[in-house]
Amino acid sequence: MSKQYNTLILITPKDFTRLCHLYPYMLKYLPVKRLWFVGSKELEPLVDAWREKFGISKEAAGWLDEDSLVPFDAVRDIIRDIFPRAEVARGFVGWYYQQFLKMSYALHTKDEYYLVWDGDTIPVRPIAMQAPDGVAYFDTKTEYYEPYFISMRALFSGMDKCIQTSFISEHMLIKSEYMREMLQVLTENPALLGTSFYERILRGIGNPRLNEASFSEFETFGTFVVKKYPESYRLRKWMSFRNAGQYFDPNTITESDIMWLGKDFSAISFEKGHTVEPGAEFFQNKEYQAKLSAAQILAIVQEEMTEGYREDL
Repeated sequence: MSKQYNTLILITPKDFTRLCHLYPYMLKYLPVKRLWFVGSKELEPLVDAWREKFGISKEAAGWLDEDSLVPFDAVRDIIRDIFPRAEVARGFVGWYYQQFLKMSYALHTKDEYYLVWDGDTIPVRPIAMQAPDGVAYFDTKTEYYEPYFISMRALFSGMDKCIQTSFISEHMLIKSEYMREMLQVLTENPALLGTSFYERILRGIGNPRLNEASFSEFETFGTFVVKKYPESYRLRKWMSFRNAGQYFDPNTITESDIMWLGKDFSAISFEKGHTVEPGAEFFQNKEYQAKLSAAQILAIVQEEMTEGYREDL
């Protein structure tokens, strides 16, 4: 594996506990210089216990206090001011907050790049984030959500969807200089109100569109870079199994399952709320695994689907 990066995992204590037994695969397969689990103070002892259990050094992985990047209460108070007569749920604030944390890290690092990776996603084979010639990858999938682009147009003059696919792919390699530049553009936009980049984003989106989960840090940063520095990244189709939690239990998935899945996919996701559904027996059957690939079985299962998310195989 070539270049390595500080890697951020934005995670709550509950979600960390749910999947941490699979996190050694992050150290095994990702180009990690150091794995940072970013979260509340309650997360720190859980990370310490995890390191001790798996024999992982402090140099390889650690906890980073989320409030040292962006104060949660500051984001909550801005949203409460935008919705003065509504009850603002912590999960609603958290959805925006975790995006601002990923963006803010660029203001706290001297590294050229850093990697952000979803805490519910497990790599299943070695992954490089830059091509042999040094050009970084933007990994893309097929997703489109119009409110992201309505917000983007409100926040940045002349920015709109610029590729057929989507930059939302459970992770992103971020060039720190470009993220800092994007945040600077936000702070200099005279049409936006607020003293911080995140206040300007929230007030720029405003009421009622904030209720529509109307911002994506991945779509926004990817669009900014492709528009301004088109030669600095190379698009790569990202092969991941987003609905793996419907066919494998994260508590019982085996090393041989991981190796088999890694022949077709780079990563698998176990989203909250996923439960093992009919069709799982085909994926978990060792005789089928010996004769068919995971992508082939998934293609057969998806042929029978009439609704829901479908992987682009």
